[in-house]
Amino acid sequence: MAQKIGESSRKNIMELVKNCLTENGYDVLLVASGSYGVPIVEDGEEGAVKIVFQIPKGERGGNGYDVFEEAQAHKFKCEQREIKAKKKAEKEKKE
Repeated sequence: MAQKIGESSRKNIMELVKNCLTENGYDVLLVASGSYGVPIVEDGEEGAVKIVFQIPKGERGGNGYDVFEEAQAHKFKCEQREIKAKKKAEKEKKE
């Protein structure tokens, strides 16, 4: 992906996210060239959400970034964590 196309896509996505959040009553602040800060109040507690937009390129000399591969790896990791937690809970239940 050419740098110009990547930057254009990032700006478009950032604008879509900003519009969505703003339409739902959130303040959206540009805190860096590719990041928004969104002040939040939840149960009387104040905080913020930072949203970072990146155009990943992948490993040097590799095939480039594959969002589907990363999503599949993340899903597998979460499933393994869940299986491990269930086994631990069963073991504790037996004891």
